[in-house]
Amino acid sequence: MRVKRVPNFGVLLLVLCLLIVVAPIATSPATHYAIELLFNVVFIAGAYWLARGDSTRWVYLCLTLAALITRWGALLAGTQWLQVTSATVTLAWFALSIALIFGELARRRDVDANTIMGAVVAYLLLAVAFAYLYGIIEHIQPGSFAGLPANTDRAHLGDALIYFSLVTLTTVGYGDIVAASGPARPLAGLEAACGTLYVAVMIARLVAIEVAARIRGEDGR
Repeated sequence: MRVKRVPNFGVLLLVLCLLIVVAPIATSPATHYAIELLFNVVFIAGAYWLARGDSTRWVYLCLTLAALITRWGALLAGTQWLQVTSATVTLAWFALSIALIFGELARRRDVDANTIMGAVVAYLLLAVAFAYLYGIIEHIQPGSFAGLPANTDRAHLGDALIYFSLVTLTTVGYGDIVAASGPARPLAGLEAACGTLYVAVMIARLVAIEVAARIRGEDGR
């Protein structure tokens, strides 16, 4: 009988935190490869913990491989079509990862440390996913975001937009980077709304699971 592997979100959470902290400040060419290696660890950890033995397993693994190939191709070749392709595949990978994490959290019947880490991982993945969606918009319509660092080139646009996405998702909005184009502005507003609703809904969900678990425990006495 095959033992079902329960996702351990600790590794993903650790690497995502490192990525979010390091990526926006790593602007020198020498650090670009290190940032890409961090992304690779995120993809590999996601493939290991989230690829399950169901219909999504091979789709997820193929999407992970495609993300690795296109991202390194865009980093080494630097052509615009590869950069847009890489950002699109990366966005699809994050979207599928978030969906798989939500599915795993929906199956939980108790709240433990791993459940809470999974909820945080989904929140951070949402921020990175929006960052790559912003990157696609900026590639297609340059100037969609004002205030980007002067030394940010197109190949590493996502690193700067991760910072913008995170402060938008948390509704901090420092204003140093702002959405300036028609497509970018409503998308930034949508992300801010998603960030607020996510926290409210997820906290309510976790509290409901914990209350239900305690009721079941009391009934079983």
